[in-house]
Amino acid sequence: MIGRRMTAFLTAALLLPLFASCAGDTEPGPVTEASGTEPAAGLPVTAPETEKPAEPEPEVPADDGEETEAVQEPEPEPAPDEPEPNPEPEPEPQPEEPADAVPDPWSDPDLYALYLDRAVEYAKTIHDLYWDGETLLSRLTPSGGTPHLWPFTEQAGMVNGILAAMPADHPDRAFFETWLHELIGGLRHYRVRRVKLTDGQSWMDPDSFIADFGENDGTAHGYAVYSSSRHDKKQDYLIVTPDAVYFDDNVWVAKEFVAAWRNTGEEAYLNEAVNILNWILGEGYEDAGALAGVYWKWSARFLFKGGNYSDSDHASLNACSTVSCAMVLSQLCDAFRGTGFESRVGEWLEKADAMMRFAGEAYVDPSTKCLYDKVFLKEDFASQSELKRQILKTDTAQYAYNTGTYLTAGAFLYRLLDDRDRAGELLSAALESAGGADRKFADRGVKKGQYSYPSHSWFTSFLVSGFSDLAPYDEGCREYLEHMRSALDYAWENERADDGLVSPSWIKGWSRFTNNSPDSEDNPRQILYQSANAHCYAMLAEYYG
Repeated sequence: MIGRRMTAFLTAALLLPLFASCAGDTEPGPVTEASGTEPAAGLPVTAPETEKPAEPEPEVPADDGEETEAVQEPEPEPAPDEPEPNPEPEPEPQPEEPADAVPDPWSDPDLYALYLDRAVEYAKTIHDLYWDGETLLSRLTPSGGTPHLWPFTEQAGMVNGILAAMPADHPDRAFFETWLHELIGGLRHYRVRRVKLTDGQSWMDPDSFIADFGENDGTAHGYAVYSSSRHDKKQDYLIVTPDAVYFDDNVWVAKEFVAAWRNTGEEAYLNEAVNILNWILGEGYEDAGALAGVYWKWSARFLFKGGNYSDSDHASLNACSTVSCAMVLSQLCDAFRGTGFESRVGEWLEKADAMMRFAGEAYVDPSTKCLYDKVFLKEDFASQSELKRQILKTDTAQYAYNTGTYLTAGAFLYRLLDDRDRAGELLSAALESAGGADRKFADRGVKKGQYSYPSHSWFTSFLVSGFSDLAPYDEGCREYLEHMRSALDYAWENERADDGLVSPSWIKGWSRFTNNSPDSEDNPRQILYQSANAHCYAMLAEYYG
């Protein structure tokens, strides 16, 4: 089974000069700004919007260590005065082994089997506890509640991750393929049919239209838009205002359609991913002056209220929408091979690269090398050409998922960009941020011999993905992933409840949470956290496979 890691390994073996370790010696700078909320809310039609829950406080950084390069012994010189041996007859040429036959230097069949089994077992537990076989929709928690788009989507992420790690002849493959199709049907209950714009709001692309599900007309004008809340009775039916729509939520949906296309080959899923990204780039991408970012909330794109600098009422370009979009654009370009969309690869890689360049200037903390949360724009930003004259304020809170998407985007763009100098710059920056992420988010002080991570397991899961994507290029990243594997194993063995669910705070455990309301996204049993836990095991299985 050859996945994204093998592709990366082969590329690294052929193209990459030796890189130094990701780890560095800088200490993280203080977080000086209060974080805004990261909602997963907003309601269809005329219902008042609801806010996403506030993000947790960033974790305290931990100490780093050093690595040394192995010294290669010189080959011994031949003994003097020895006669030259008779030449051996040249062997007949043998057919080259396929690239897929190159051994994976960190593959481990036992760990692969262990983690795939755990991912499958965990996911089936989630299916039993959360999934309604009649409505083909899920609950927020085993006790009830309705998930917003963001938590619902991660169920598809979990199943896509399992299918990516699972061989075609696995006895449970049909079960997970069926569930994936049902989950995508569930996503369509969040899909928008029409948008109601008010005064001061307008489409940036006047030729835009919302396409039918899974249909693409070959232009950049066909859109797909997903609301944060759902219509339980009908698919593709919502009529919303921009208050109900978040660009970052739609990035996560596009990500799962790309993965579903890879796992199933269904063209409708590829088309839907393209249509979502058409909408994000057409309506949410800001490239005035020195900017190259994606807005967070659609309605806030039109607002400049200042004051408390909430990204719900002031235009902001957020790392969670910008860098994640660069990541999904690069993943989609990788998936375009052999499809009718190959002609768009150059255009979309250029945008992804621009977003990463902007991220390096606007989000990357020079001290920790992790990413800030967002920048708020000045009202006259479009008339300015210098970045410092366009940004009103920076929210310097740092969350694991923003840095994790930066790592994965850097790894994909390194493989895809034709400009090898620029590709090398992106990889170097990603490796530097990987070392910074391990120092900042892997807390050595909670339990001896373990690395404790932030309690939001979905945020943390992007470090699992980022480290595994960068592992072919740096031994340090393989070590960082081992830190995470150990923590997740500890949780499985020590923080697994009687119902089979695992605490999303892997080392700190269930006591870290106090909210057990069935309709609260702060409940540790909410579907986002639990699907992310299972997804991490699926990613570990793919890594070791």
